[in-house]
Amino acid sequence: MLLLNKTLMKLARGLWGWILAIAGVGFLTLVGTTMLAEIVAGFLGSLFQPQEILDTAWSAVGAAFLAAAVTFLAQLAKGLLEYKAAAKARDSMRRRIFSKVLELDAGGIEKIGPVSAITASVDAVEQMQTYFSSYLPSLIYSLVAPIYLFFHLKDISLPIAVLLLVVSLLLLPLNNLFRSRIEEIRKTYWRSLDDMTGYYMDSLRGLTTLKLFDRDREHSRVLGEKADILNQNINRFMKINFTSFLVTETMIYAAIVAGLVDCAVRITSGSITIAQALVVLMLAYSYFSSARQLMSASHGALTAISAAGKVEEILDMDTSRPWEPSLPKDPEAFEGIRMEHVSYGYEGRGRTLQDISLRIPRGSVVALVGLSGCGKSTTASLLMRFCDPDTGRIFIDGRDYLSLRPEELRRQIVMVPQQVNLFSGTIRENLQLADPEADDAAMMEALREAGLDKFVRSLEKGLDSDVGNAGASLSGGQRQKLGIARALLSQAEYMIFDEATSSVDPESEREIWETIGHLAHTRTLIIISHRMSTVRNADCIYVMQKGAVEQQGSHEELMKRDGLYRELVTRQQAMEEATE
Repeated sequence: MLLLNKTLMKLARGLWGWILAIAGVGFLTLVGTTMLAEIVAGFLGSLFQPQEILDTAWSAVGAAFLAAAVTFLAQLAKGLLEYKAAAKARDSMRRRIFSKVLELDAGGIEKIGPVSAITASVDAVEQMQTYFSSYLPSLIYSLVAPIYLFFHLKDISLPIAVLLLVVSLLLLPLNNLFRSRIEEIRKTYWRSLDDMTGYYMDSLRGLTTLKLFDRDREHSRVLGEKADILNQNINRFMKINFTSFLVTETMIYAAIVAGLVDCAVRITSGSITIAQALVVLMLAYSYFSSARQLMSASHGALTAISAAGKVEEILDMDTSRPWEPSLPKDPEAFEGIRMEHVSYGYEGRGRTLQDISLRIPRGSVVALVGLSGCGKSTTASLLMRFCDPDTGRIFIDGRDYLSLRPEELRRQIVMVPQQVNLFSGTIRENLQLADPEADDAAMMEALREAGLDKFVRSLEKGLDSDVGNAGASLSGGQRQKLGIARALLSQAEYMIFDEATSSVDPESEREIWETIGHLAHTRTLIIISHRMSTVRNADCIYVMQKGAVEQQGSHEELMKRDGLYRELVTRQQAMEEATE
């Protein structure tokens, strides 16, 4: 069975030149080895005919040197090509993964899982590279080399040439039979190792508790049992490995011995010369070097196939964001954002939003509040079109937002998240993510609106000041303000603030809310906040609970009614008074 994988073969499309070059150079090495064997065998055979020694010695030495040089250079070239192919494979796969990840929206990232899953796929590249630089070239070489050697030996001894060919071609399927069993045992081994290690670490972390309840001896006994299971799996693994080695090596040396016996019989009968017998003997082992090379590479191939599953999950994801300009306009012709009976659920988690309808008039300030997990941030993700509604429609200024091109939507609505992501580089470079063509005047105006212009002017390099790794040179408040300035630079009408002050100190929080208050005169704001005091001036407050809109109205209107909003406000006021 050939170890071919759909994902890996797709990735190999741009690498076949390198793969064939490695296989070709490997074949050139075999040609050099064959030449050297024939020259050496011919020279050694002439030792039994002294009159020919002087005539052949120097020519044999010269030819042997040439053949050895060809073999040596081919080996060097093969090593270099393998290194280049591995580097090319790594670069190609990482580029494809990175490009795919950048195409993902919030819904796609949710399907993959945490960032660690994406990191794991990148790490898997290291395990996959040998598939292209070693296994595939070895596979091609192992199919060609025995046939080449067969035609070299068939005129000397056809039965031995056939025997060696058959045995060499049988080694791969035989190895796969053992390999499948080895992989089963290996998986069991790793499970038992993880089980024992996990139990051991849990016991260490909870050692005080175990001693407190006098359960340490019991845990020690269980740990010993798990160690015994691990040792049993190790022994099974070693046994099947040894059996595989014993069977394959027995077949190889039995075939070589059979060749040796056949040559001895033919020399005795005078049907072949000593030189021809030496050629058979010297090349017999080469029959199996290609198979051995492939068997060695097959372990890396299995690891690569296993790793390919992590990469395949990402590469096969649908990242398309279709837009349909022909979709009908909002029948109400509402100026602003209108969500109509929208529902949405993350995969495997049920419905996060349940039939919600919102109105965000152009030029207004609208707040979304509620307990954690009520659907506030999901609503923001839908508005940004990080994901699409399962049911319902969303309109922006009278147009279905699915009819807008992604870049057109981004010019209309922007978000400042809980934690602003800054990139290593300068303030200017981070601002230009929103508008690469923005000049210094536009950037300083955005910084002024965000309340950060005085700080930037105080810096020696101004806009060209380095923010450090991920903004490490700035305080939490400064990072958030820079994020606000970047959002402002986009010139989007609608700005979403998703818990924009949750990770800053009280003084920075106060300054940021002052900034947001000033923006209310120039932008349409959607504020998501857990602090009730920050939304009391909103034109309309939507109170969400369990993915649905529970209440709506102004602060004054909601405080006059019984319900979740008044309960949340009262509770927070009591907590703030208690801490004063």
